[in-house]
Amino acid sequence: MPLPINEIGVVSYIVSRGYCHITINARGTGKSTGTRLFQFSSGEQKDLADTIEWVASQNWCDGNVGMVGMSYFAAMQYFAAAARPPHLKAIFPYLGFTNFYRHFAYHGGAFQSDFFSFYYSLVGSTQKLSVSPTVRHLLSYVLDRRAIQAFITRIFLPMRPRLTKSLHPEESWMRDFATLAFDQKYDSEFYREKSATLVLEEIDIPVCIGTNWGNPGLHMMGAFEAWHRIRSPQKKMFIGPAEPLWPWENYQDELLAWYDYYLKGIENGIGELPPVRYWLQGAKCWKSASDWPLPDARKKRLFLAPRSESNLVEHQLREEIPDSGSLSFVAIPRGMIYPKELEKYETQVLSYVTEPFEKDTEVTGPVRLHLALSSSAIDTHIIARITDLSPEGKTHKLSFGWLQASHRRVNLDLSTVTEIAHDHSSPEALIPFEAVVMDISLTPLANLFKVGHKLRLEIGSRPDILEGTYYEGFVYFPYDAPPYPARNAIYHGASEASFLEVKIRDE
Repeated sequence: MPLPINEIGVVSYIVSRGYCHITINARGTGKSTGTRLFQFSSGEQKDLADTIEWVASQNWCDGNVGMVGMSYFAAMQYFAAAARPPHLKAIFPYLGFTNFYRHFAYHGGAFQSDFFSFYYSLVGSTQKLSVSPTVRHLLSYVLDRRAIQAFITRIFLPMRPRLTKSLHPEESWMRDFATLAFDQKYDSEFYREKSATLVLEEIDIPVCIGTNWGNPGLHMMGAFEAWHRIRSPQKKMFIGPAEPLWPWENYQDELLAWYDYYLKGIENGIGELPPVRYWLQGAKCWKSASDWPLPDARKKRLFLAPRSESNLVEHQLREEIPDSGSLSFVAIPRGMIYPKELEKYETQVLSYVTEPFEKDTEVTGPVRLHLALSSSAIDTHIIARITDLSPEGKTHKLSFGWLQASHRRVNLDLSTVTEIAHDHSSPEALIPFEAVVMDISLTPLANLFKVGHKLRLEIGSRPDILEGTYYEGFVYFPYDAPPYPARNAIYHGASEASFLEVKIRDE
């Protein structure tokens, strides 16, 4: 509940295949005693490694232990594998972030307020509630889970803001929320301890990394960082379609095939699968590759070019560098009251499109946005979104990226070929109206742009405007940005050329 998605896996199905399925409640939660620790802390990591060794010592265990689960239950798998408990033989993290600050708590330096206020309110209010295993097991057979999910989604999601204000979570959960929102606003040892980023290279057991194209705001980037940093020769990755409806249920056969091979020694061919498999949107089919980014994909740079001086029309993405110039948009903080009539004369989103594709074109790989930008404020927020625009005007959202301008300094040590990481430890204020350079990684994409379709790039400052909804396949939580009212300008031209860089896979 409440989606309802069983993040620990489909228990009855796993057990029916001859596995013992152990669900661990962290200290001080559920029926576990003791004092609750901060999530993902070194204490939780040690508890998990110790529990794995305890499981291996039980008379019903043959000494081969694997891990299952998504979200929290995926992110913790990286820590467990890096600790190398002797009886942990393989892991299968599906939808797990690897960096607590930049993948989870903060979006480019902007706090994930919507997600964490709801999460801490709900979990802090319900963590001690318990339904007996017998009742849960019975309900899983009696109830139509998809119908329940559709019903709860219609009722529950619109009520989320009101629920956040009406629930009564325990004090410790509110203290943790305050720590994230007010006391630990910048990257530090507090976040590094809770991030697998620095220990991924210690993982040497088989790992199957799973994600999907519909989770840009929480877990998608973690899969790619894990792929780049884990050195195990037995690693594979798959990226599935954007489907929030029971996403974990989709991959239970994949999970069991993985463990049948690595825990039971059953020769089922899973080891012969290609290293990378991905769902190609637009074509609606699976494709494979030997690595990520795809070795046979080439970079394509598309320059942002104005069609006119008006910021209200759609502008160009083209291969030629345009003449010098600029376009502006207004950054209006979420919740600020302003005259609706203003929207006739000012825009909050600049839009750029390519010419229609002359042939079916696969765009697959990392996405980089290079902006020359100024603001009338000392800080602002940039969010960008890529969509597939059909000749009929239908849009399919593909990729998102964000960055607080004061966090623009790049951290080369933490960056990968897929993700530009930034130094979030010490913000650097803007000088009003003075141009700076911002390099932003959007979430990777894989899409077949069909003949006549266009690629559209939108740039603004409001995440609730440039969003992706649950009903479109996205798990996405808007957050409070930008920090100040401002006019932001994007510059074009030879010395201040802004561009979008994607990768094309030629057949």
